[in-house]
Amino acid sequence: MKNFWKNIPKDLWIVLLDIIAVNAAYFLALLLRFYVNFEFRPSVNYYLTDWLHFTPFYTVISIIVFAIFKLYGGMWRYAGLNDMNRIIGASLTTAVIQVIGTLVFVRRMPITYYVIGAILQFLFISLIRFGYRILLVEKKKIANKKNSAGPALVIGGGETGRKAVLHLEENTAYWPAYVVDAKSAGKTLNGVPVVADLDKALSEVKAVFIADSRLDAEQRAAIKQKSEELGLELQDYTGYLSNLGGRVPLSALLELAEGKVRITIDGVEKEYASGLEALREINGRYDITNVTNLQVELRKPLAAPYIEYDTWAKQHKEETGEDVSFF
Repeated sequence: MKNFWKNIPKDLWIVLLDIIAVNAAYFLALLLRFYVNFEFRPSVNYYLTDWLHFTPFYTVISIIVFAIFKLYGGMWRYAGLNDMNRIIGASLTTAVIQVIGTLVFVRRMPITYYVIGAILQFLFISLIRFGYRILLVEKKKIANKKNSAGPALVIGGGETGRKAVLHLEENTAYWPAYVVDAKSAGKTLNGVPVVADLDKALSEVKAVFIADSRLDAEQRAAIKQKSEELGLELQDYTGYLSNLGGRVPLSALLELAEGKVRITIDGVEKEYASGLEALREINGRYDITNVTNLQVELRKPLAAPYIEYDTWAKQHKEETGEDVSFF
């Protein structure tokens, strides 16, 4: 409640839309039930009068309930599953209040009034919160597609693959055309078709993004070779998207290492022709204790990283009391 009063100025438009929504929902429920032949049935006009008398009470109570469920002060461009759960809870609570309130203060309304009204209110309140995010996402997708460098292929149909698809849609010059995952072929991932034929998909795209932690070094090397032969842009997002904490696994470094690599394991030094060869031969788990003579080549990424992720995530939690969720 404290955050509600604090955020009233910037959330005033949401409050106003909520006031319209909670009352329009039940008014439309009455119309759907009793509006016949272009008029509201005169014999049941008292329902409209009762609705009008109960409206001020229900409006105030609904806004208070929404504030208790933290439906104000949120960063709705990042609305997620936690936000939807709060909307569901608030909608169920106000539906119960509508039933009890009308029974106590006016009269028992038709069952269709309660059911249709509650459903419409839930849809309206959800649209108010998620509509802004949907518009932003779709606007960005359209803009990215217009200025796109071409279609891209995502290899991996798991959670990391889903993150890669969203990342491409929102932050890169490419748009996801296919996802390659043999187990899920024939389905879609976030609206992108999932296929099993890697070679065919490679022939139809301009870039390849690996997002499958199950691929071993040999499979990654084969994909890299095919991509180079076709002149495709290649990025491995597996480590980046599966671990947003900033730590880079040794495997990710070795995959990019060119030339000879010397690795010392428990005091025994061995030289490998390349990082991929080292990955193929090294088994088990090890702790990195020292790195020397490391030469790193950098370039600007195709996609902007999660700049100031911790900053806005922390702000979101302070304002809403919830961790950031992605829906």
